[in-house]
Amino acid sequence: MTITKLISIDDFKKLVDEVESDRDKIAIMLLFSTGMRVEELVTTKLENIDTVEGIIHIHAARTKTRRYREVVVLESMIPDLKKWTESLPRDSIWLFPGRDPSKHLSQRWIRMMIDRAARSAGIQRSYDTSRDGRALNIVTPHSLRHAHAVAALDAGVPLNDLQEQLGHASIRTTGIYLRAGINHRKSSYQKMSI
Repeated sequence: MTITKLISIDDFKKLVDEVESDRDKIAIMLLFSTGMRVEELVTTKLENIDTVEGIIHIHAARTKTRRYREVVVLESMIPDLKKWTESLPRDSIWLFPGRDPSKHLSQRWIRMMIDRAARSAGIQRSYDTSRDGRALNIVTPHSLRHAHAVAALDAGVPLNDLQEQLGHASIRTTGIYLRAGINHRKSSYQKMSI
C-alpha cells in the first residue's frame, strides 16, 4: 500500500507562502509540524498550550482514539506560536477563535483555506473521485498529517515516538508511513551517496 495523498516539503513551503494571515499560517504550520488532526487543532484551548515545555495537551474527548496525549511542538515553532497566543484578546478561550469569540474556527474553514492556498500555489490536484462525483484533492489538512509522519521518519524519529505523537492506538497503523510511495522513496534515495 502507498500513501496516495503525500505532498513534498517543497509543496508544503509553497502552500505556506500563499497563506495571507498569521492565523492561517500558524494553523497550517501546526498541522504539519505536529501531525495533529484538524478537529484536534480547532478545538485546542489556550490553556492546553505550554510554550515553555513545547507541548500541546490534547484531552481524550478531543481525540479519535479517546486517549489523552501530549503533542510535541517543534522548537522552531514555539516563538511564532507564543507570538500568536499573545496577540489574542485577553478573554480568548480558543487557540483559533471564530468570529464569535466564544466559538472556535471550524474544520470546514481550515479545509477551505488550505484548498484555496494550494490552488493559488499551483499544487492542488485530484487523486480520485468520491462516490458522489466530487474531486478528492491531494492537499488537505489530513495530507499535512501524512507529510508530518513521513518527514518525521525521514528525520529519524523512532516509530513508537511517532505513534504517540499521532495518537495511533496501534503501531501497525503508524507503520503504514514506512511504506511511502515510490516517488518519495526515489527522492529519499537520491540523497544517498556511495
